[in-house]
Amino acid sequence: MKKLFTTLFIAMLTMVAYAQFDPDPTMLTFKTFTQGNNPLVFNCDNMFMYVVDNKGKMECDEHIRTFKDGKRFNTRLKTQGTTNRQSQIFLSIKALGTLTLYASSASSEADRQIVILKGAKDIVTDVVEQSNKRPIVVNIDKVGEYQISYPDGAINIYGIRFVPKVPEISENPEEKK
Repeated sequence: MKKLFTTLFIAMLTMVAYAQFDPDPTMLTFKTFTQGNNPLVFNCDNMFMYVVDNKGKMECDEHIRTFKDGKRFNTRLKTQGTTNRQSQIFLSIKALGTLTLYASSASSEADRQIVILKGAKDIVTDVVEQSNKRPIVVNIDKVGEYQISYPDGAINIYGIRFVPKVPEISENPEEKK
């Protein structure tokens, strides 16, 4: 009996450890980054991100930040400047759903504007501060290419989560007609 409890205890510890370290398949984070390697591509379920960094200025480093929704990050992508032809971030989204951007101003003294664009159309314009730890949440109602723009100056991106919308299932067969 003691052997059974020991085996069950070890199995439980293994499951708890796996759950704590299992990466979130809906989240893009920046653990590795090689400067000047163009284009850089990061993947997760239903979304991939590509980064244009022609001047080799962007970098990834270790930096701990916890946002207001409780999500904690250990690394960040530093854009090191404004959006231009040399420095751009694009998202290709393959489903409808919710995009959450975890970002902050790279300046300790100035707020930064973030604009999310679909083509030439602004979808969301928001301001991030260094001290503000509020994620930006965007409803994605069209699949396709999006751009994260930072026209006022450098931002730090800690993570980008995309959760696809689950189709509603009708229990009434008459509604399907």
